[in-house]
Amino acid sequence: MIIHLPTGKTFSNRKEAKIYFGATYYYKLEKEKRDLQFTHDIQSATYEYGKINTNKVQEQGND
Repeated sequence: MIIHLPTGKTFSNRKEAKIYFGATYYYKLEKEKRDLQFTHDIQSATYEYGKINTNKVQEQGND
């Protein structure tokens, strides 16, 4: 997810943000690295899933 900090507008991907701002302005914002915040919701969910599976494997190994 991408958040435009001055307005608080959120976008689910780069394509949506680029359509909203226009390609040239979006690339300028991305290059400056100060008005856009990128969050990695999918990666953290995947990591938590990996932790759950690891715990299950450890529990099975203790039997």
